[in-house]
Amino acid sequence: MEKHKGYQRLLEEGEKSTKEKLIFKISSKYKFLERKYWELSRLGLYGLKDIPNIKTASKILDIGCGSGSSFVYIKNFLNPNADFLGVDLHKNQELPDFVSFKVCDIDKDALPYEDESIDLVISIYVLEHLYNPGNLFSEAYRVLKKGGYFYCVTEYYTSLFCPDKYNFYQDPTHVRPWTKGALKSLGKMKGFDNIKVKRVRPIEYLGIIPFIPLLEVFKIADVSFIFAELLAGKTIMAMYKKDDEKHF
Repeated sequence: MEKHKGYQRLLEEGEKSTKEKLIFKISSKYKFLERKYWELSRLGLYGLKDIPNIKTASKILDIGCGSGSSFVYIKNFLNPNADFLGVDLHKNQELPDFVSFKVCDIDKDALPYEDESIDLVISIYVLEHLYNPGNLFSEAYRVLKKGGYFYCVTEYYTSLFCPDKYNFYQDPTHVRPWTKGALKSLGKMKGFDNIKVKRVRPIEYLGIIPFIPLLEVFKIADVSFIFAELLAGKTIMAMYKKDDEKHF
């Protein structure tokens, strides 16, 4: 499969670089700090704790699982007993052994799972890479059990106005950014109910801002992205529910 060939290698390099940062090594020694580090350095994880069935889901599927950071966070802090299922274009070498992985191009393929077999589906920073986003939503709806949730994080249109490495088109695999209205409309088109969409702007960032020069100068952490997230609100989160009674 040649689509986005080499992209997983870039993700692997980014994951290794993150683990080499001093702030990662310090936070990993203290449970509370480690959890906050994961939530604030990887905004896609920030809203996971608010998913109603995150702590009770038996099967969790990550569409576009990459290096598996979402599963590491969930297993360590929210639900250690779930079965973790991941799909992507290629298997990332950093993906943990506890993840059951299958190859799938969600732009055009059906997910390799049965109807109504998954309790929770997540997809973090995948939607903006797709030419056929409707397939992601249709397949998420199909495999979800009634009453299950679909959690989707993507790039908000304001990322078009961010500078340099925070700009939407800095990533050559990006196709289009999203708006709140588009996320709501696509969810409704595919049968989802109880749709909640919001930008992710953690208030905790305000306490970090005074320390940014220190963290950057001494290479303790790369936190300059905080300005892009706070000022532009470039990350958007949507949560969808497959209603117990609805037939689609």
